[in-house]
Amino acid sequence: MSETIELLHKHYKQLRDAVASTWNTQNNIQITTSEWYILNCIYGGASTIPEILKKVEISKQAVHKFVNVLEEKQLVQTGLIKAPKTQRRVELTRLGEETYLRSLEIKKEIDKTIERSIGSDNFKQLQAILQMKWM
Repeated sequence: MSETIELLHKHYKQLRDAVASTWNTQNNIQITTSEWYILNCIYGGASTIPEILKKVEISKQAVHKFVNVLEEKQLVQTGLIKAPKTQRRVELTRLGEETYLRSLEIKKEIDKTIERSIGSDNFKQLQAILQMKWM
């Protein structure tokens, strides 16, 4: 990988880990970075396993595993949709939605930390760059 790709990947991983670590320090429900990844997809509108799979870069088996764990934690609920072919529907529970919304506060604090670290102008420029279509 190029140096730029490696740096982006490194920072992305650090940010995901920071959200999970901060959450897990402050709450009884422990959530891994991979579980957050799935929660983000579900909150963003994915409602079946195939729709989640289109949004993530992990295996079908891993998605099923994470959905099962999230269901055990009562953050999601699942059911079967039978038409046109049987699929597993996944949706956030009330606790799952509250959890996701509370995690946004953690993300806002991380944004503030980054902004203080690199300066307001650089932060705005970084956001603009990240919103551009690169390819």
